[in-house]
Amino acid sequence: MGRQSNKKIVYLRPQKKTSFLKILFIALFFILVIVLIFYHYISTRTYIVVNGTINESFFTDGVIIKNETLVFSPVSGKIQFVVNSGERVRVGTPIFIVTTDEKQKELYVKEIDEIVEKIEALQNDGESSSLSLSVINKSIESTTSKIKEATESGEFDKVKTFNDELSRLTKEKQKILESNEKNISLLKENIKELQTKLSEIDVIVHAPVAGIISFSIDGLEELLVADKVNELTYTQLQGIDEDKNNKSIPAQTKANQPVAKIIDNFSWYIALKLEKPMEEGKSYFVKFEDSEEKIKAKLTSIQSDGPIGLFLVNRDLKGLLDSRNVDLEVIVDTYSGCVIPSMALFDKEGMKGVYIIEQGKRFFKQVDIVAQNENEIVVNGIKPGDSILLRSRGEASWIH
Repeated sequence: MGRQSNKKIVYLRPQKKTSFLKILFIALFFILVIVLIFYHYISTRTYIVVNGTINESFFTDGVIIKNETLVFSPVSGKIQFVVNSGERVRVGTPIFIVTTDEKQKELYVKEIDEIVEKIEALQNDGESSSLSLSVINKSIESTTSKIKEATESGEFDKVKTFNDELSRLTKEKQKILESNEKNISLLKENIKELQTKLSEIDVIVHAPVAGIISFSIDGLEELLVADKVNELTYTQLQGIDEDKNNKSIPAQTKANQPVAKIIDNFSWYIALKLEKPMEEGKSYFVKFEDSEEKIKAKLTSIQSDGPIGLFLVNRDLKGLLDSRNVDLEVIVDTYSGCVIPSMALFDKEGMKGVYIIEQGKRFFKQVDIVAQNENEIVVNGIKPGDSILLRSRGEASWIH
């Protein structure tokens, strides 16, 4: 008999099915990635139309013109302010003091203090050249007691002597009192005289009008006068350069030098060059740099030189008390309607329009531009909810 082999025979199964699943999985993965990329690409390049408003405006620099009343120093000397800058004052409120002679002032103040101490000593103690009131009062009390004892014991000769002593002490007390009152009166008169002399050294300056106090004098107060705004020229406005570094308050002043100014902060003007056609007598809104607040301003007059527009503002000068030059946005008009980004506007064969996306397809639709600014446009011809195509940055505004 032949020998039988103990080797096992292993049959390999075909790998076709496993390879097919791997290929299918990889293909599905790549399809998913492509779909996600395409979806992201499409979603970032479309925009849903909404209703909104945009402002037609221009940015410019302007000059603030205020109703200012200068307050001058009548004399030369050292300034002492008694109110703070930005504080509202009434007519007659003390604003500052000018000291013409500090050394003499110190002497007068010292002399007044010494006299006050003397008056207090006379009122509290009442010393005389011989006896103080306290000693006399004790003597009167002792003599009165002796009179009582002598009367009770029948020593009438002593009673007469004690009565004479009591009369003398009473007269002495009266003299001291009268002398003290006279001395106090004289000392008070001396104080009044010294205070009069002191007032000639310390000159107090009062507010001539009511308003907000400012100690920032820039030398433009006589040029930028609210009552003469119509006389300003474009050349003058261009030459106004606010020195923001020179805001220090002087410690000394000269006679007839402006030291302070009082500002009417509820009525002021903005003068600026008009970059767009605007209507005289109409009210507009302005926004100052770094502020979103809209301030109503009436265009009171337009000068052909520039042209210059003069806007009247009747509200608080908040944050602009000492400002001259300002950067601002002037809102010429406000428009409402379908608002689209500037990147959604295309030019096709000379027509302005948008590409509307519907069911994955796009078609061009012409629109009418109502108004636009740097970033947005108000248009007619489409409706809210429309999905429109956006250009990529740098992409041409025309697509066929």
